[in-house]
Amino acid sequence: MSGLSAFLKQNQQEVKNVRFAASRLYRDEDGKPMEWEMRMLDSEEVGRIRKACTNIVGVGKKVVVDNERFNRMFAAGCTVFPNLHDKELQDSYGVFEPEQLIVKLLKIDAEYQAYVQKALEISGYGQSDGELVEVAKN
Repeated sequence: MSGLSAFLKQNQQEVKNVRFAASRLYRDEDGKPMEWEMRMLDSEEVGRIRKACTNIVGVGKKVVVDNERFNRMFAAGCTVFPNLHDKELQDSYGVFEPEQLIVKLLKIDAEYQAYVQKALEISGYGQSDGELVEVAKN
């Protein structure tokens, strides 16, 4: 495959979801940590999140990004399981939005911070140019 044909939609590589135990607080019937499932966010989804977290303030029209909200929305957007849109799950924590629920579920801050990092990693943030070259070689 050469030239522009490599860029045709049907030739785009699939990015697989990632499953891992995000928290020690939730266990299955056998006592093993529950696996969470995360997916990559595409450029359009990240753009919508960035826009929702950006404010223009003051006379000088300074652009301010609410990084905490961005991280919550990003992490929630990457989450496939548990379903953060589930009304029963939201009601059990007294919240109304997935980005509120993710913080309640991952109440151990170290686990929450690691989850945000994993979400960013899955979506390609933090990959160096060298890593991208290696992926391209394979």
